[in-house]
Amino acid sequence: MAPYYPIVICRSDGLSEITSRNGSKEPNEPSKDQQNDKPNAQGQIDCYKKLDPESPKAVDWRRKLAAMLIHHLGGKEQAHRNYILKEFPAGYELWEHLKYNVDKVAEGKGREKGKHAAGIFERQDAYLYGHPQGRRKRFRSPADFYHHLLWLATDTESNPDNCSCKICSPDGDEEAPDEPAKVETPVKKKETPIPLPVPVTLPPKTKPPEPKPVPQPPPAQASSKSMEQRLDGEPNGKYLYRPGELVWFNNGMNWRLGVIAKRELQTDKPRYLLQPLSNPYQQQPWQIKDDEGSIRPWLAWSVPNTTIPAIQNLTYDQVPWDQVVRGDLNQGQACDYVVDGSILAAKVIDASYSLYDRIENALVGPGEVHYNGMFLGAEKIWVGEPVRLRVPGNDIVVLIIHKLVERTTPPSNSMVTFIGDVYKFVEMPMPYKNRADWPTPALPPRMVSDLRYRNEVADTAKKGVWYEWRLLEPAARRGLSDVKGRWYETRTLLPILRGVQKYNQEVTSGITSDAGAWMNGRRDKNNNPETRKRNRRDTFGRAVPDDFKVSRGLDGHPSDNTFPDVQQSHSNPPVSFVESDIDQFMNLDQTGTGHEYYGNNMQH
Repeated sequence: MAPYYPIVICRSDGLSEITSRNGSKEPNEPSKDQQNDKPNAQGQIDCYKKLDPESPKAVDWRRKLAAMLIHHLGGKEQAHRNYILKEFPAGYELWEHLKYNVDKVAEGKGREKGKHAAGIFERQDAYLYGHPQGRRKRFRSPADFYHHLLWLATDTESNPDNCSCKICSPDGDEEAPDEPAKVETPVKKKETPIPLPVPVTLPPKTKPPEPKPVPQPPPAQASSKSMEQRLDGEPNGKYLYRPGELVWFNNGMNWRLGVIAKRELQTDKPRYLLQPLSNPYQQQPWQIKDDEGSIRPWLAWSVPNTTIPAIQNLTYDQVPWDQVVRGDLNQGQACDYVVDGSILAAKVIDASYSLYDRIENALVGPGEVHYNGMFLGAEKIWVGEPVRLRVPGNDIVVLIIHKLVERTTPPSNSMVTFIGDVYKFVEMPMPYKNRADWPTPALPPRMVSDLRYRNEVADTAKKGVWYEWRLLEPAARRGLSDVKGRWYETRTLLPILRGVQKYNQEVTSGITSDAGAWMNGRRDKNNNPETRKRNRRDTFGRAVPDDFKVSRGLDGHPSDNTFPDVQQSHSNPPVSFVESDIDQFMNLDQTGTGHEYYGNNMQH
């Protein structure tokens, strides 16, 4: 069993007692009322209890904090060892907020104890007290405390202005650092502690450190976001869909599959230039859509069967399209060759991925390349935003991407790793008396805005509930198969998926749900193999015209975003699946529960 090597933090600013505003001394811990563990008339207990330093939860905190420190400050000789803080810095203590019903506890005796909000406990959250600003300035997780711990361990000036934690520097860096894979083996203490040296100051507020530590992984990437990336990251942004994405679009009497070529605002309203997918012999004219309600994400519905049964289980390039368009495979049935081409092309796109915007100065391992974004199946995603994860059950879980890493091995094997923080959406009884007390979580702006909106809807309807994103795992690593797709804001996409009338009725009742609960996941019921494509144009293959291009938006030349002045004329193809029959194509099992950017023919 691998041992854990203790780390000693030699300096602390923690205070077990502080001076209040009226000059009196008070303990830097939950108040006496908060520590009262007597049940009320309904048998409810809501209290704080100090955790023993050797309790499983305290040990878990100390392991995670040590792992993050070593990952940041250690070298090769420490890379393969397990570490644990010998103890929290002096003056800091871990407390647990417990909320439960004594009758349920009695009923639950002999059963396995639940964790956090599961089992008999409505709440079972840990908080670290001891910050010199007092009991209201507590740390909610190891990732929350990490930056303060790093400052304690490294700043030779002992200047709080150099600390980037969210308490000392509310506008500072609040991202969790990378952490090695979680190790669950029991602690085995060594007799000789290893003090952590204090030779460095924290960039960028102080002079260069001596000696030079291992370079810090970039939250600096936040300052290198492209203009298009910033646009897509804005809360309540102007656009729902992104160039290069595969979508459903309403073709008048039916729904078809197409790719967004470019987008623009016209009188502050979004519109999109779409290229319908097809077989290689019957390419379709592009269309302009100025109503986002006439477009759906690819993952909103499942693809129907082809109208020619003989090609249903073939990939796009396996189909003899010349025979198809001659009618050789019809077998006397009514068929739509354009629809069949779009169905098989969409399945290829869904199973494909390509990466873009390579980060040249990233710290990489052998065979690794870091990117700022990728086309994952039908969708375009960026570093810094959340993606939906596959998890057992009906939980809503996302990963906020900090890094996109591709490792390639001979001859041409590709493995993509998403590195970031994993959060779970949770509901609990409302803990705040008024909106002025509501905290602003350290999350991407789109998630912050969406969370605020959903809490306001519930509060207006007096539901008595509170929603938040709870950190499950900082610096987690996930692979392609773990990601279901993009995360969408509730009020942006749900009115489209649910219908405006139904959505408004639910909002009036104080009900909002996650848009992802009404969507499929990437590669659901898709027999096409996972395929790394050279770029987005390569992904579309012969399903689009040879001269088709995807706009780079604000990151490209302005002429690249110019819309044609006149809509191309086109006749509606035969109806294959109409809006009134769309339910039959939904996957109801899934609901509710050279790496150039766009290929060599891109003109700038």
